[in-house]
Amino acid sequence: MVKVFLSQINSWDNNLCLKIFRLNGKKVADILMVVMSKTGDGYLYALIGLLVFVFDFTTALKFVPAGLVAFALELSVHTLLKQKTKRNRPFERVSGIKFLIKPPDKFSFPSGHTAAAFLMATLTSSFYPFITLPCFLFAALVGFSRVYNGLHYPSDVIAGTVLGITCANIGLAFF
Repeated sequence: MVKVFLSQINSWDNNLCLKIFRLNGKKVADILMVVMSKTGDGYLYALIGLLVFVFDFTTALKFVPAGLVAFALELSVHTLLKQKTKRNRPFERVSGIKFLIKPPDKFSFPSGHTAAAFLMATLTSSFYPFITLPCFLFAALVGFSRVYNGLHYPSDVIAGTVLGITCANIGLAFF
């Protein structure tokens, strides 16, 4: 029964991944998705932390340490899960998918870019609730771009979302 369930999830994952990947080929969308994916590399998050530190020092005294704890936890769990699952990326397993940008590492599960984006969205919206919607929209676009660019399965993105939100909430609980 578990095997059948996992097989159905894998089939759903492969099919949805292929459908999303087939959306590419439109120049403007391709550029947007590459840019969205690259914003998840981490530099933007460091810049946000620096801006909070400079322009809202009182908030930064909680924001920055909570973020550091959350990102340290997320990176540790993300790395451990990648090494334990060793899931190949879609372009290696699903016919018709190639990567549009070079993958940052060998394995797919979970999406670290998505985890970081949702971590930052959760953290930022906790301190600045008026930008909750744009923060989570940005994070969702980062996750979507990872599938669109042929680097992740939808379940990798879902796992990254859960990981990012969980780690952010743990970091926030400390401060």
